[in-house]
Amino acid sequence: MQHAHLIGARGAGMQALAAVLAGRGWRLTGSDLRGGGLASSNGSPVAVCRGHHPQNVPPEADVVVYSDAVTAENPELQWAGKFGIPTRSYFQMVGEMTAGTQCAAIAGTHGKSSTVGMCARVFEQAGCDPLVFCGATTMGHPSGGRFGRGPVALVEACEFRANFLHLKPRQAVLLGVEHDHFDCFPSKSDLLDAFARFVRSIAPSGLLIARADCADSRCVAAMAACRVETFSLAGGADWSAGRMRHWRGCYEFEVLRRGRPVCEVRLQVPGAHNVLNAVAAAALARANGIPPACIGQALSGFPGLHRRLERLGTHRGVTFIDDYAHHPTETAAALTAVRQMYPGRRLWCVFQPHQALRLRRLLAETAAALERADVVVVADVFRAREGPPAPGDPGAAELAREVRRRGTPVAGTGDAASIMALLTGRLAPGDVLATLGAGDIRVVAELVARVPVDGLRESCTCDLPEPTPARGSWVRNRSQGDCPNFRGPKSVWPNEPPLWPRKWDCPLPI
Repeated sequence: MQHAHLIGARGAGMQALAAVLAGRGWRLTGSDLRGGGLASSNGSPVAVCRGHHPQNVPPEADVVVYSDAVTAENPELQWAGKFGIPTRSYFQMVGEMTAGTQCAAIAGTHGKSSTVGMCARVFEQAGCDPLVFCGATTMGHPSGGRFGRGPVALVEACEFRANFLHLKPRQAVLLGVEHDHFDCFPSKSDLLDAFARFVRSIAPSGLLIARADCADSRCVAAMAACRVETFSLAGGADWSAGRMRHWRGCYEFEVLRRGRPVCEVRLQVPGAHNVLNAVAAAALARANGIPPACIGQALSGFPGLHRRLERLGTHRGVTFIDDYAHHPTETAAALTAVRQMYPGRRLWCVFQPHQALRLRRLLAETAAALERADVVVVADVFRAREGPPAPGDPGAAELAREVRRRGTPVAGTGDAASIMALLTGRLAPGDVLATLGAGDIRVVAELVARVPVDGLRESCTCDLPEPTPARGSWVRNRSQGDCPNFRGPKSVWPNEPPLWPRKWDCPLPI
């Protein structure tokens, strides 16, 4: 039995790797600053030591795998090198494990995790038994990893540190190219060069599915040696969405190939950006011979991912939404979707900037994206890989000042505890609180609600009469928490897909 020791084992990608390794019969140990058990695909927990110490590494380990958050100074990594234990980064290990497969790499600045999750559901329901490496966890699953014996491997291909170059894809999806990781790519030309190298790594007999309405994606796709197909929301691409309409943020549409219907999809995850992800997933599925009816059914049943417009529940009349958005484009998309989900309700956004460097480069764009909220609270910067603040680094105060200058109220700034104190007396029944950020901002919802996030339940304590059913209204029974204070669709339990009304009751085209 082979043995892998995982440094940074509680990271989303590392948990996916652990699931796949466990499925292959590996013995696993690990360490993380947070400690705690690590669920694997075979249901057996993996012991994870708290903190990083040389004695955590078993001498008999065959390989030590480390996450991108682990630096070269890590004592476990140094101990492994001293005693000759092979070391691999997460993506080096994924590259080796997918080398003998038909690797389908999902790349792009935004939407990778959601698209991999959608593809995984489609391929699994089609009986393809795929191998999956996803950087986020699908609802109802222990991790984003899946051990499969089929020929296809679905991999979230991250551009950070050009990690996607460790893969040898036969097929790839390019969801869009936008400047984001400024610590890796100081200039846009550096970023485009990395993506160009990635598309040139696709097998010449393979396929690239590239976003048509992104100029940089088109520029990069032109450098691929393989066949290229395009996708977008509108026409003018090989793959597109037609007859789009939504009910409270969740879209119904037709997937079109060169203008002809392929399948119908009724998403249970909100946001127009998820329509784009679904079209890309459908294109990849058809390229692998999956029947259209299976694609439509699987995409319609996709339950979503944790931390991607995740509906945590309602506490004392306040609805909580949590999302990973930290780039301006993601922030705008998330807030637009929440507006559609809960129209007419006051929207609070607690935003946590991710890295001072990103904030410096995208300060104005971030402030503009936050204008979609009614009230903004700015958390302290989550300084991933940056160390202590340096003189001149922008912080929460600078972003709050720019947001106010643009006319959006800012209730305050600070850490999670101070934000909790600020919100406790200001949130009112009917409000929606969205926590956005790639750091630990989700804890604000836990503190404000004062109950475990995983146990929140949609409820209303108002003693009000039954609402009068009306054509086009959202009708539920009293046991599901009907109350005029809640005018948007709600789930009875956390993460339950929204209940669609009948088609003839919601003529709401996009």
